[in-house]
Amino acid sequence: MEAKLRVIIDDQIEKLVLPSGIPPTVEELESVVKDTFEISNDFSLQYFDPEFQDYFTLHKADQIKDKYTVKVVGITPVILSLTPADDSFGSPSGQLSTDYDFSYAESVVSSADSTANTSPQDTIILKRQKTKEHCEPWPKQFLIPQFAYETEMYLERATEEYKKNGNLLPTSKVKTDILEKLAETIFTFTAHPSSAQVSYVAEALVKKYPCLKEPGSFSGYYGWQQSIKYKMANYCTKLRGFGVPELTCNAMKHKSPGDQKSAKKVKKPRKAEVNYLPPYPAGEDEDSQEEERIQLLTEVKKRDNNKVIKEKMAKTFAHRRHEIVNLSPSIEDIKARWPALFEASHLQDEFYRITLVHLEPKFMSMLDEYTPKLLALFHSKGGAMGLKLQAIIAKSPSNPSNNITRNLVIQCLMVYLGESIDQLIKEYSDADGDSVSQGLSEQRMKIYKIKAVGSEEDDIGIVLEGVRVMPALGNFPKACAMLVGLTYAVDLAYPKELKYTLEVFQKLFLELDCAKLSPKVNSLKNKLMA
Repeated sequence: MEAKLRVIIDDQIEKLVLPSGIPPTVEELESVVKDTFEISNDFSLQYFDPEFQDYFTLHKADQIKDKYTVKVVGITPVILSLTPADDSFGSPSGQLSTDYDFSYAESVVSSADSTANTSPQDTIILKRQKTKEHCEPWPKQFLIPQFAYETEMYLERATEEYKKNGNLLPTSKVKTDILEKLAETIFTFTAHPSSAQVSYVAEALVKKYPCLKEPGSFSGYYGWQQSIKYKMANYCTKLRGFGVPELTCNAMKHKSPGDQKSAKKVKKPRKAEVNYLPPYPAGEDEDSQEEERIQLLTEVKKRDNNKVIKEKMAKTFAHRRHEIVNLSPSIEDIKARWPALFEASHLQDEFYRITLVHLEPKFMSMLDEYTPKLLALFHSKGGAMGLKLQAIIAKSPSNPSNNITRNLVIQCLMVYLGESIDQLIKEYSDADGDSVSQGLSEQRMKIYKIKAVGSEEDDIGIVLEGVRVMPALGNFPKACAMLVGLTYAVDLAYPKELKYTLEVFQKLFLELDCAKLSPKVNSLKNKLMA
Protein backbone atom coordinates (compact mmCIF):
# COMPACT_ATOMS: atom_id res chain seq x y z
CA MET A 1 0.00 0.00 0.00
CA GLU A 2 1.43 3.35 -1.03
CA ALA A 3 2.49 5.79 1.69
CA LYS A 4 3.64 9.41 1.64
CA LEU A 5 5.85 11.24 4.11
CA ARG A 6 6.60 14.92 4.62
CA VAL A 7 10.40 15.18 4.90
CA ILE A 8 12.17 18.22 6.39
CA ILE A 9 15.80 18.63 5.27
CA ASP A 10 17.39 21.77 6.74
CA ASP A 11 15.26 24.60 5.31
CA GLN A 12 13.61 22.45 2.63
CA ILE A 13 10.33 20.55 2.85
CA GLU A 14 10.00 17.61 0.45
CA LYS A 15 7.41 14.92 -0.28
CA LEU A 16 8.55 11.29 -0.24
CA VAL A 17 6.37 8.75 -2.05
CA LEU A 18 6.79 5.13 -0.93
CA PRO A 19 4.98 2.90 -3.50
CA SER A 20 5.34 -0.23 -1.35
CA GLY A 21 4.45 1.49 1.92
CA ILE A 22 6.68 2.43 4.84
CA PRO A 23 9.74 0.11 4.99
CA PRO A 24 9.77 -2.40 7.84
CA THR A 25 12.98 -1.04 9.40
CA VAL A 26 14.37 2.42 10.14
CA GLU A 27 17.60 1.51 8.32
CA GLU A 28 15.73 0.82 5.08
CA LEU A 29 13.78 4.08 5.40
CA GLU A 30 17.02 6.02 5.97
CA SER A 31 18.50 4.36 2.89
CA VAL A 32 15.50 5.40 0.76
CA VAL A 33 15.66 8.99 2.08
CA LYS A 34 19.41 9.15 1.45
CA ASP A 35 19.08 7.93 -2.14
CA THR A 36 15.96 9.93 -3.05
CA PHE A 37 17.26 13.27 -1.81
CA GLU A 38 20.97 12.56 -2.53
CA ILE A 39 22.16 13.11 1.05
CA SER A 40 25.85 12.29 1.37
CA ASN A 41 26.42 12.88 5.11
CA ASP A 42 25.37 10.60 7.97
CA PHE A 43 22.03 11.43 9.58
CA SER A 44 19.26 10.15 11.81
CA LEU A 45 15.50 10.54 11.52
CA GLN A 46 13.07 12.19 13.91
CA TYR A 47 9.28 12.02 13.64
CA PHE A 48 6.65 14.53 14.73
CA ASP A 49 4.47 13.08 17.49
CA PRO A 50 0.96 14.61 17.28
CA GLU A 51 0.27 13.77 20.93
CA PHE A 52 3.22 15.71 22.35
CA GLN A 53 3.43 18.17 19.42
CA ASP A 54 7.20 17.67 19.27
CA TYR A 55 9.89 15.70 17.44
CA PHE A 56 11.28 12.41 18.80
CA THR A 57 14.03 10.10 17.53
CA LEU A 58 12.67 7.39 15.25
CA HIS A 59 13.63 3.96 16.65
CA LYS A 60 11.03 1.73 14.97
CA ALA A 61 9.35 2.08 11.60
CA ASP A 62 5.91 1.41 13.10
CA GLN A 63 6.16 4.68 15.03
CA ILE A 64 5.17 6.55 11.85
CA LYS A 65 2.17 6.30 9.54
CA ASP A 66 1.07 7.59 6.15
CA LYS A 67 1.42 11.39 5.78
CA TYR A 68 3.53 11.75 8.94
CA THR A 69 6.35 14.29 9.11
CA VAL A 70 9.96 13.18 9.54
CA LYS A 71 13.02 15.37 9.96
CA VAL A 72 16.54 14.62 8.73
CA VAL A 73 19.03 15.44 11.48
CA GLY A 74 22.72 15.47 10.55
CA ILE A 75 25.19 13.58 12.73
CA THR A 76 28.35 15.45 13.60
CA PRO A 77 31.35 13.15 13.00
CA VAL A 78 33.59 12.34 15.93
CA ILE A 79 37.21 13.23 15.21
CA LEU A 80 39.81 11.24 17.14
CA SER A 81 43.30 12.61 17.64
CA LEU A 82 45.64 9.64 17.84
CA THR A 83 48.91 10.35 19.58
CA PRO A 84 51.19 7.39 20.38
CA ALA A 85 52.62 7.42 23.90
CA ASP A 86 56.06 6.35 22.75
CA ASP A 87 58.00 5.08 19.79
CA SER A 88 57.13 1.47 20.56
CA PHE A 89 53.67 1.98 19.07
CA GLY A 90 53.75 1.71 15.30
CA SER A 91 57.01 2.40 13.47
CA PRO A 92 60.24 3.62 15.08
CA SER A 93 59.53 7.14 13.87
CA GLY A 94 56.25 7.29 15.73
CA GLN A 95 54.28 7.28 12.47
CA LEU A 96 51.15 5.19 12.00
CA SER A 97 50.95 3.05 8.87
CA THR A 98 48.79 4.49 6.11
CA ASP A 99 47.62 0.97 5.20
CA TYR A 100 44.83 1.23 7.76
CA ASP A 101 41.34 2.68 7.64
CA PHE A 102 41.11 5.40 10.28
CA SER A 103 37.35 5.66 9.83
CA TYR A 104 37.09 2.62 12.07
CA ALA A 105 38.78 3.12 15.41
CA GLU A 106 37.85 1.85 18.85
CA SER A 107 39.45 3.08 22.04
CA VAL A 108 39.70 0.56 24.85
CA VAL A 109 40.71 2.05 28.18
CA SER A 110 42.23 -0.46 30.57
CA SER A 111 43.15 0.54 34.10
CA ALA A 112 46.02 -0.95 35.99
CA ASP A 113 45.66 -2.27 39.49
CA SER A 114 44.04 0.33 41.77
CA THR A 115 47.13 0.41 43.94
CA ALA A 116 49.45 1.16 41.03
CA ASN A 117 50.51 4.68 40.19
CA THR A 118 50.54 4.17 36.41
CA SER A 119 47.94 6.06 34.33
CA PRO A 120 45.47 4.32 31.98
CA GLN A 121 46.65 3.61 28.46
CA ASP A 122 44.61 3.88 25.28
CA THR A 123 44.68 0.90 22.96
CA ILE A 124 43.64 1.74 19.38
CA ILE A 125 42.27 -1.14 17.31
CA LEU A 126 42.59 -0.34 13.62
CA LYS A 127 40.75 -2.21 10.90
CA ARG A 128 42.79 -2.92 7.77
CA GLN A 129 41.32 -1.59 4.54
CA LYS A 130 40.13 -4.46 2.34
CA THR A 131 39.51 -4.66 -1.36
CA LYS A 132 35.80 -4.49 -2.19
CA GLU A 133 33.40 -3.52 -4.93
CA HIS A 134 32.86 0.07 -6.02
CA CYS A 135 30.98 2.05 -3.38
CA GLU A 136 29.91 5.11 -5.37
CA PRO A 137 28.43 5.84 -8.80
CA TRP A 138 30.08 8.34 -11.12
CA PRO A 139 29.81 11.75 -9.36
CA LYS A 140 27.83 14.64 -10.79
CA GLN A 141 30.89 16.81 -10.21
CA PHE A 142 34.30 15.14 -10.39
CA LEU A 143 36.61 16.32 -7.61
CA ILE A 144 40.31 16.37 -8.45
CA PRO A 145 42.17 14.26 -5.85
CA GLN A 146 45.07 15.36 -3.67
CA PHE A 147 48.36 14.78 -5.45
CA ALA A 148 51.77 14.11 -3.90
CA TYR A 149 53.11 16.88 -1.66
CA GLU A 150 55.77 18.04 -4.10
CA THR A 151 53.27 18.04 -6.98
CA GLU A 152 50.76 20.10 -5.02
CA MET A 153 53.45 22.60 -4.05
CA TYR A 154 54.64 22.85 -7.67
CA LEU A 155 51.09 23.36 -8.96
CA GLU A 156 50.30 25.95 -6.31
CA ARG A 157 53.30 28.11 -7.26
CA ALA A 158 52.55 27.68 -10.97
CA THR A 159 48.93 28.76 -10.43
CA GLU A 160 50.07 31.92 -8.67
CA GLU A 161 52.46 32.65 -11.53
CA TYR A 162 49.64 32.08 -14.04
CA LYS A 163 47.39 34.55 -12.24
CA LYS A 164 50.13 37.18 -12.25
CA ASN A 165 51.66 36.77 -15.71
CA GLY A 166 49.51 34.22 -17.54
CA ASN A 167 52.44 31.82 -17.86
CA LEU A 168 51.49 28.20 -18.53
CA LEU A 169 53.26 25.36 -16.75
CA PRO A 170 55.55 22.86 -18.50
CA THR A 171 54.02 19.60 -17.23
CA SER A 172 56.91 17.22 -17.77
CA LYS A 173 57.91 17.25 -14.07
CA VAL A 174 54.47 16.47 -12.61
CA LYS A 175 52.48 14.86 -15.41
CA THR A 176 53.25 11.29 -14.39
CA ASP A 177 52.05 11.82 -10.83
CA ILE A 178 48.92 13.66 -11.97
CA LEU A 179 47.91 10.94 -14.42
CA GLU A 180 48.62 8.13 -11.96
CA LYS A 181 46.46 9.70 -9.25
CA LEU A 182 43.65 10.53 -11.67
CA ALA A 183 43.60 6.94 -12.95
CA GLU A 184 43.37 5.59 -9.38
CA THR A 185 40.49 7.93 -8.59
CA ILE A 186 38.59 7.16 -11.79
CA PHE A 187 38.90 3.43 -11.07
CA THR A 188 37.13 3.86 -7.72
CA PHE A 189 34.03 4.76 -9.76
CA THR A 190 34.43 2.69 -12.92
CA ALA A 191 36.97 0.56 -14.71
CA HIS A 192 35.62 1.60 -18.10
CA PRO A 193 35.10 5.40 -18.22
CA SER A 194 33.34 6.76 -21.28
CA SER A 195 34.85 9.45 -23.48
CA ALA A 196 32.47 11.98 -21.90
CA GLN A 197 33.60 11.01 -18.39
CA VAL A 198 37.28 11.31 -19.34
CA SER A 199 36.51 14.71 -20.82
CA TYR A 200 34.85 15.80 -17.56
CA VAL A 201 37.96 14.80 -15.62
CA ALA A 202 40.28 16.71 -17.96
CA GLU A 203 38.02 19.76 -17.80
CA ALA A 204 37.92 19.63 -13.99
CA LEU A 205 41.72 19.39 -13.89
CA VAL A 206 42.40 22.55 -15.91
CA LYS A 207 39.58 24.36 -14.13
CA LYS A 208 41.24 23.73 -10.76
CA TYR A 209 44.75 24.35 -12.12
CA PRO A 210 44.43 26.79 -15.05
CA CYS A 211 48.22 26.79 -15.37
CA LEU A 212 47.85 23.31 -16.96
CA LYS A 213 45.93 24.58 -19.99
CA GLU A 214 47.42 23.65 -23.34
CA PRO A 215 48.42 26.40 -25.77
CA GLY A 216 46.80 26.03 -29.18
CA SER A 217 44.01 23.75 -27.92
CA PHE A 218 40.44 24.99 -28.44
CA SER A 219 39.21 23.55 -25.16
CA GLY A 220 42.53 23.83 -23.36
CA TYR A 221 42.46 20.22 -22.22
CA TYR A 222 42.26 17.98 -25.32
CA GLY A 223 45.80 16.68 -24.77
CA TRP A 224 45.01 15.90 -21.13
CA GLN A 225 41.91 14.07 -22.26
CA GLN A 226 43.96 11.79 -24.52
CA SER A 227 46.66 11.28 -21.88
CA ILE A 228 44.08 10.26 -19.25
CA LYS A 229 42.48 7.86 -21.72
CA TYR A 230 45.79 6.09 -22.45
CA LYS A 231 46.78 6.14 -18.77
CA MET A 232 43.52 4.42 -17.82
CA ALA A 233 44.20 1.72 -20.42
CA ASN A 234 47.70 1.15 -19.00
CA TYR A 235 46.41 1.23 -15.43
CA CYS A 236 43.75 -1.36 -16.20
CA THR A 237 46.35 -3.56 -17.89
CA LYS A 238 48.40 -3.42 -14.69
CA LEU A 239 45.37 -4.29 -12.54
CA ARG A 240 44.48 -7.14 -14.87
CA GLY A 241 47.80 -8.67 -13.92
CA PHE A 242 46.71 -8.56 -10.27
CA GLY A 243 43.56 -10.52 -11.09
CA VAL A 244 40.84 -7.85 -10.85
CA PRO A 245 37.74 -9.79 -12.06
CA GLU A 246 36.16 -6.89 -13.94
CA LEU A 247 39.29 -6.76 -16.11
CA THR A 248 40.40 -10.38 -16.29
CA CYS A 249 36.99 -11.48 -17.64
CA ASN A 250 37.99 -10.09 -21.06
CA ALA A 251 41.41 -11.75 -21.19
CA MET A 252 41.89 -14.03 -24.20
CA LYS A 253 42.45 -17.13 -22.09
CA HIS A 254 39.05 -16.68 -20.43
CA LYS A 255 37.16 -16.60 -23.73
CA SER A 256 35.87 -19.55 -25.69
CA PRO A 257 37.96 -20.59 -28.74
CA GLY A 258 35.46 -19.02 -31.15
CA ASP A 259 35.46 -15.67 -29.32
CA GLN A 260 39.20 -15.15 -28.83
CA LYS A 261 39.32 -11.75 -30.45
CA SER A 262 40.04 -8.61 -28.49
CA ALA A 263 36.88 -6.77 -29.59
CA LYS A 264 34.46 -9.71 -29.55
CA LYS A 265 31.97 -10.21 -26.72
CA VAL A 266 33.60 -7.69 -24.41
CA LYS A 267 32.05 -7.87 -20.95
CA LYS A 268 31.78 -4.45 -19.33
CA PRO A 269 29.15 -2.19 -17.75
CA ARG A 270 26.84 -0.86 -20.46
CA LYS A 271 23.95 0.47 -18.36
CA ALA A 272 25.83 2.46 -15.67
CA GLU A 273 26.37 -0.56 -13.41
CA VAL A 274 28.55 0.46 -10.47
CA ASN A 275 29.35 -3.10 -9.34
CA TYR A 276 29.31 -5.07 -12.56
CA LEU A 277 31.71 -7.87 -11.64
CA PRO A 278 32.92 -7.46 -8.02
CA PRO A 279 35.74 -9.51 -6.49
CA TYR A 280 35.01 -12.27 -4.00
CA PRO A 281 34.95 -11.09 -0.36
CA ALA A 282 38.15 -11.48 1.64
CA GLY A 283 38.60 -15.09 2.75
CA GLU A 284 35.99 -16.37 0.28
CA ASP A 285 36.36 -18.20 -3.02
CA GLU A 286 34.19 -19.98 -5.55
CA ASP A 287 33.94 -23.19 -3.49
CA SER A 288 32.96 -21.50 -0.22
CA GLN A 289 30.37 -19.33 -1.94
CA GLU A 290 28.94 -22.33 -3.78
CA GLU A 291 28.33 -23.92 -0.38
CA GLU A 292 26.46 -20.76 0.64
CA ARG A 293 24.37 -20.99 -2.53
CA ILE A 294 23.36 -24.57 -1.75
CA GLN A 295 22.37 -23.54 1.79
CA LEU A 296 20.39 -20.67 0.27
CA LEU A 297 18.30 -23.14 -1.77
CA THR A 298 17.24 -24.76 1.51
CA GLU A 299 16.49 -21.44 3.21
CA VAL A 300 14.25 -20.31 0.34
CA LYS A 301 11.88 -23.21 1.02
CA LYS A 302 11.29 -22.10 4.63
CA ARG A 303 8.50 -19.75 5.65
CA ASP A 304 9.07 -16.30 7.16
CA ASN A 305 12.78 -16.59 6.44
CA ASN A 306 13.29 -13.32 4.60
CA LYS A 307 16.06 -12.02 6.87
CA VAL A 308 18.29 -15.09 6.44
CA ILE A 309 17.69 -15.14 2.68
CA LYS A 310 18.55 -11.44 2.47
CA GLU A 311 21.85 -11.99 4.28
CA LYS A 312 22.86 -14.96 2.13
CA MET A 313 21.92 -13.17 -1.09
CA ALA A 314 24.18 -10.29 -0.08
CA LYS A 315 26.99 -12.65 0.86
CA THR A 316 26.84 -14.54 -2.45
CA PHE A 317 26.58 -11.42 -4.65
CA ALA A 318 30.07 -11.78 -6.15
CA HIS A 319 29.58 -15.49 -6.89
CA ARG A 320 26.25 -14.81 -8.58
CA ARG A 321 27.66 -12.00 -10.73
CA HIS A 322 30.67 -14.10 -11.80
CA GLU A 323 28.32 -16.89 -12.85
CA ILE A 324 25.82 -14.66 -14.70
CA VAL A 325 28.36 -12.41 -16.43
CA ASN A 326 31.08 -14.94 -17.27
CA LEU A 327 28.98 -18.02 -18.08
CA SER A 328 25.85 -16.32 -19.51
CA PRO A 329 23.48 -19.12 -18.37
CA SER A 330 19.89 -19.33 -19.56
CA ILE A 331 17.08 -17.72 -17.56
CA GLU A 332 15.78 -21.18 -16.70
CA ASP A 333 19.16 -22.15 -15.21
CA ILE A 334 19.49 -18.89 -13.28
CA LYS A 335 16.02 -19.34 -11.79
CA ALA A 336 16.84 -22.92 -10.77
CA ARG A 337 20.11 -21.90 -9.10
CA TRP A 338 19.03 -18.52 -7.66
CA PRO A 339 15.23 -18.63 -7.11
CA ALA A 340 15.31 -15.77 -4.56
CA LEU A 341 16.62 -13.43 -7.26
CA PHE A 342 13.16 -13.46 -8.85
CA GLU A 343 11.30 -12.29 -5.75
CA ALA A 344 10.51 -8.56 -5.82
CA SER A 345 12.21 -7.60 -2.53
CA HIS A 346 15.42 -9.53 -3.26
CA LEU A 347 15.51 -8.30 -6.85
CA GLN A 348 15.40 -4.73 -5.56
CA ASP A 349 18.25 -5.51 -3.17
CA GLU A 350 20.25 -6.94 -6.06
CA PHE A 351 19.56 -3.87 -8.20
CA TYR A 352 20.82 -1.65 -5.39
CA ARG A 353 24.00 -3.72 -5.05
CA ILE A 354 24.64 -3.33 -8.79
CA THR A 355 23.69 0.33 -9.26
CA LEU A 356 23.40 1.86 -5.74
CA VAL A 357 19.91 3.05 -6.71
CA HIS A 358 16.67 1.97 -5.01
CA LEU A 359 14.65 0.53 -7.86
CA GLU A 360 10.92 0.89 -7.17
CA PRO A 361 10.95 4.08 -5.03
CA LYS A 362 13.18 5.90 -7.53
CA PHE A 363 11.23 4.69 -10.56
CA MET A 364 7.83 5.65 -9.15
CA SER A 365 8.89 9.01 -7.71
CA MET A 366 10.47 10.15 -11.00
CA LEU A 367 7.51 8.83 -13.00
CA ASP A 368 5.15 10.83 -10.77
CA GLU A 369 7.37 13.90 -11.04
CA TYR A 370 7.32 13.80 -14.86
CA THR A 371 3.61 12.88 -15.13
CA PRO A 372 2.10 16.41 -15.30
CA LYS A 373 4.46 17.51 -18.11
CA LEU A 374 4.11 14.19 -19.93
CA LEU A 375 0.32 14.46 -19.91
CA ALA A 376 0.54 18.04 -21.17
CA LEU A 377 2.87 16.86 -23.92
CA PHE A 378 0.50 14.06 -24.93
CA HIS A 379 -2.51 16.40 -25.00
CA SER A 380 -0.64 18.86 -27.25
CA LYS A 381 0.27 16.22 -29.83
CA GLY A 382 -1.70 16.31 -33.09
CA GLY A 383 -2.06 14.14 -36.18
CA ALA A 384 -2.37 10.35 -36.19
CA MET A 385 -0.20 10.01 -33.08
CA GLY A 386 -2.37 12.53 -31.26
CA LEU A 387 -5.47 10.47 -32.01
CA LYS A 388 -3.80 7.32 -30.64
CA LEU A 389 -2.78 9.17 -27.48
CA GLN A 390 -6.26 10.61 -26.95
CA ALA A 391 -7.79 7.15 -27.37
CA ILE A 392 -5.61 5.84 -24.54
CA ILE A 393 -6.25 8.86 -22.31
CA ALA A 394 -10.01 8.52 -22.86
CA LYS A 395 -9.97 5.10 -21.14
CA SER A 396 -9.04 6.75 -17.83
CA PRO A 397 -11.85 7.12 -15.24
CA SER A 398 -12.79 10.53 -13.87
CA ASN A 399 -10.91 10.02 -10.58
CA PRO A 400 -8.06 7.64 -11.42
CA SER A 401 -5.80 6.10 -8.78
CA ASN A 402 -2.04 6.58 -8.86
CA ASN A 403 -1.47 3.21 -10.50
CA ILE A 404 -4.08 3.87 -13.20
CA THR A 405 -2.47 7.22 -13.99
CA ARG A 406 0.99 5.65 -14.10
CA ASN A 407 -0.29 2.87 -16.35
CA LEU A 408 -1.82 5.44 -18.67
CA VAL A 409 1.34 7.58 -18.83
CA ILE A 410 3.61 4.61 -19.61
CA GLN A 411 1.37 3.38 -22.44
CA CYS A 412 1.13 6.89 -23.92
CA LEU A 413 4.89 7.26 -23.55
CA MET A 414 5.48 4.15 -25.66
CA VAL A 415 3.21 5.48 -28.42
CA TYR A 416 4.94 8.88 -28.25
CA LEU A 417 8.32 7.18 -28.67
CA GLY A 418 7.05 5.33 -31.74
CA GLU A 419 7.00 1.87 -30.16
CA SER A 420 4.13 -0.57 -29.99
CA ILE A 421 2.45 -1.32 -26.66
CA ASP A 422 1.98 -4.91 -27.84
CA GLN A 423 5.78 -5.34 -27.88
CA LEU A 424 5.81 -4.89 -24.08
CA ILE A 425 2.42 -6.19 -22.92
CA LYS A 426 0.82 -9.53 -23.72
CA GLU A 427 -2.79 -9.89 -22.54
CA TYR A 428 -4.77 -13.12 -22.15
CA SER A 429 -8.50 -13.02 -21.55
CA ASP A 430 -10.61 -16.06 -20.66
CA ALA A 431 -7.87 -18.38 -21.93
CA ASP A 432 -7.21 -21.84 -20.54
CA GLY A 433 -3.98 -22.60 -18.74
CA ASP A 434 -2.45 -24.68 -21.52
CA SER A 435 -2.89 -22.01 -24.19
CA VAL A 436 -1.52 -19.33 -21.85
CA SER A 437 1.55 -21.46 -21.05
CA GLN A 438 2.08 -22.15 -24.73
CA GLY A 439 1.80 -18.46 -25.60
CA LEU A 440 4.16 -17.34 -22.85
CA SER A 441 6.75 -19.94 -23.82
CA GLU A 442 7.17 -18.11 -27.13
CA GLN A 443 7.83 -14.68 -25.57
CA ARG A 444 11.37 -13.33 -25.25
CA MET A 445 10.74 -10.37 -22.91
CA LYS A 446 7.18 -9.40 -21.99
CA ILE A 447 4.93 -8.19 -19.23
CA TYR A 448 1.88 -10.45 -19.29
CA LYS A 449 -1.63 -9.82 -18.02
CA ILE A 450 -3.93 -12.80 -17.49
CA LYS A 451 -7.62 -12.16 -16.84
CA ALA A 452 -8.78 -15.31 -15.10
CA VAL A 453 -12.43 -16.33 -15.17
CA GLY A 454 -14.16 -15.74 -11.84
CA SER A 455 -11.24 -13.79 -10.35
CA GLU A 456 -11.40 -10.07 -9.53
CA GLU A 457 -7.64 -9.52 -9.79
CA ASP A 458 -5.54 -9.97 -12.92
CA ASP A 459 -2.26 -11.85 -12.80
CA ILE A 460 0.37 -9.36 -13.97
CA GLY A 461 3.91 -10.69 -14.25
CA ILE A 462 7.07 -10.95 -16.33
CA VAL A 463 8.23 -13.62 -18.77
CA LEU A 464 11.85 -13.88 -19.98
CA GLU A 465 13.04 -16.33 -22.62
CA GLY A 466 9.73 -18.18 -22.35
CA VAL A 467 10.04 -18.60 -18.57
CA ARG A 468 7.46 -17.02 -16.26
CA VAL A 469 9.93 -15.53 -13.78
CA MET A 470 7.88 -13.06 -11.70
CA PRO A 471 4.11 -13.65 -11.37
CA ALA A 472 1.52 -11.72 -9.33
CA LEU A 473 3.22 -8.32 -9.31
CA GLY A 474 -0.10 -6.55 -8.83
CA ASN A 475 0.09 -3.70 -11.33
CA PHE A 476 1.67 -2.71 -14.63
CA PRO A 477 3.93 0.18 -13.40
CA LYS A 478 5.54 -2.08 -10.81
CA ALA A 479 6.07 -4.74 -13.46
CA CYS A 480 7.87 -2.14 -15.62
CA ALA A 481 10.21 -1.28 -12.75
CA MET A 482 10.88 -4.97 -12.04
CA LEU A 483 11.56 -5.61 -15.74
CA VAL A 484 14.35 -3.01 -15.69
CA GLY A 485 15.68 -4.60 -12.50
CA LEU A 486 15.77 -8.01 -14.16
CA THR A 487 17.74 -6.73 -17.15
CA TYR A 488 20.45 -5.65 -14.70
CA ALA A 489 20.27 -8.67 -12.40
CA VAL A 490 20.58 -11.26 -15.19
CA ASP A 491 22.67 -9.01 -17.51
CA LEU A 492 20.26 -8.75 -20.45
CA ALA A 493 20.46 -6.35 -23.38
CA TYR A 494 17.40 -4.33 -24.33
CA PRO A 495 15.44 -5.70 -27.32
CA LYS A 496 15.45 -3.36 -30.33
CA GLU A 497 11.68 -3.03 -30.39
CA LEU A 498 11.71 -1.61 -26.82
CA LYS A 499 15.01 0.26 -26.79
CA TYR A 500 13.53 3.77 -26.44
CA THR A 501 10.99 2.83 -23.77
CA LEU A 502 13.59 1.01 -21.67
CA GLU A 503 16.06 3.85 -22.23
CA VAL A 504 13.53 6.28 -20.73
CA PHE A 505 12.94 3.90 -17.81
CA GLN A 506 16.68 3.68 -17.16
CA LYS A 507 17.97 7.16 -17.96
CA LEU A 508 15.06 9.43 -17.08
CA PHE A 509 13.16 7.54 -14.38
CA LEU A 510 16.17 5.88 -12.68
CA GLU A 511 18.72 8.53 -13.74
CA LEU A 512 21.34 5.94 -14.68
CA ASP A 513 23.76 7.12 -17.40
CA CYS A 514 21.47 10.09 -18.06
CA ALA A 515 24.29 12.13 -19.65
CA LYS A 516 24.31 9.92 -22.75
CA LEU A 517 20.92 9.92 -24.49
CA SER A 518 19.70 8.91 -27.93
CA PRO A 519 18.43 11.87 -30.04
CA LYS A 520 14.79 10.84 -29.53
CA VAL A 521 15.05 10.52 -25.75
CA ASN A 522 17.18 13.66 -25.52
CA SER A 523 14.44 15.58 -27.37
CA LEU A 524 11.87 14.25 -24.90
CA LYS A 525 14.04 15.27 -21.94
CA ASN A 526 14.49 18.79 -23.29
CA LYS A 527 10.72 19.19 -23.60
CA LEU A 528 10.21 17.94 -20.05
CA MET A 529 12.87 20.30 -18.71
CA ALA A 530 11.47 23.33 -20.57
